[in-house]
Amino acid sequence: MGNSSIVIKGEELLLHPQRACFWNNKSTLILSDLHLGKAGHFRKHGIPISKQVHITDLSFLDQLIDELKVNRVLLLGDLFHSLENLEWLDFINFMEKHSTTEFILVQGNHDILEKYPDRLKVLPKLIEAPFSFTHIRERDNFYNISGHIHPGVTIRGRARQGITMPCFLFSKEHAILPAFGQFTGIKKIKPLKTDRVFAIADRQIVELR
Repeated sequence: MGNSSIVIKGEELLLHPQRACFWNNKSTLILSDLHLGKAGHFRKHGIPISKQVHITDLSFLDQLIDELKVNRVLLLGDLFHSLENLEWLDFINFMEKHSTTEFILVQGNHDILEKYPDRLKVLPKLIEAPFSFTHIRERDNFYNISGHIHPGVTIRGRARQGITMPCFLFSKEHAILPAFGQFTGIKKIKPLKTDRVFAIADRQIVELR
């Protein structure tokens, strides 16, 4: 797969085409918006969506943990789509499989469980200089990294044809990560000229100029 990297405040972040980034100095994998249980939420409303979409997401996460030798997984919100469900149990089993890996959830607006698994550390916000980590973008004295909006950019061809791809956005003061979950949708963004945008296309990270 075609990775890319960016240096923020002297810290290198490896951008992975599986919609996550790796903070090498901290051996930390950072991702956002899995929305585990969204398929079950649809099934409860009579729409037959297979839970395979979430199994696939966890399989990708499993590969990243092994490939990058991850010590810690930092989840920037919306790990769970709603209340407790079968996919919630899948994630508990997943954490048990990776018993030496630390899992931290920065709580998102969809994370509304009354009780979380014991092995999952849940925080409203995490600050580790030079970064602050939140689900929704916040302004503070650190470089903020968040998720929430599922960013994407549209590339247009000659015949007015276009394709919208998930992306990473890095501005001077903050970054927004793409949604890790495959069953989440994409919201088109309009970057500023000073922003750096890395689109994810065909298992490659492509910086758009």
